[in-house]
Amino acid sequence: MKKYFKSFVIIIFMIFSFYYTEKIAVIAQNNTPLKKEIVTFKEDNIISSINAKIDGNEITPGLNGLVVNVEKSYNNMKSQNVFNLNSLVYDEVKPIISINDYPEKIITQGNIQRKAVSIIINFTNKSIDYLKNNNIKYTYFNNPNYCIILSESDCLSYKRRVKPTYLFNNTNFIKHISNVKNGSIIYLDDNLDEMFIDILVKHIKFYNLKVLPLEEHLSENNSI
Repeated sequence: MKKYFKSFVIIIFMIFSFYYTEKIAVIAQNNTPLKKEIVTFKEDNIISSINAKIDGNEITPGLNGLVVNVEKSYNNMKSQNVFNLNSLVYDEVKPIISINDYPEKIITQGNIQRKAVSIIINFTNKSIDYLKNNNIKYTYFNNPNYCIILSESDCLSYKRRVKPTYLFNNTNFIKHISNVKNGSIIYLDDNLDEMFIDILVKHIKFYNLKVLPLEEHLSENNSI
């Protein structure tokens, strides 16, 4: 009996020894200058999420927030033991109000914080070659993820509904081109003159806007 009791005491002692050794190691790690620097950076650089905006039956995407993941960032830096911005790892924080929670709402533009626009065209659009030659990304009108609303009778389907911010044709282009800004979703008429397309591309570049595929433009994912 004494033998079993002695063995039991030894096992309990070993368990507590491992526990406290690990706990001391964690405390020591948390007190290193590198870990403290990462924690300080995290506290000073929290990027808050942005809620989606709802206006009646329409919605504009929000944007996830960003918070430094201290442990993953530390693991990336500990071998060099030097703080490095490029080694930081971020966790995304979903906004309280998200487009993903309102699938019935119609999306009318992307989040303006992203500083980007999207261009939508048909397969038959004569501007395809011009856009390709100028490395301009575009989204086809017929795609598996979205139903593009051009008229009241469109989109009697299950797909996510998107109503372009601007429908550009040869008649209204000059009137609306100056209004293109962050977040705009632009539909190009099949017969839009190449001269107007060239003006549109120059306008986008002048304001330093990215041209993103529609799915990326409407995503609430964030990145550094």
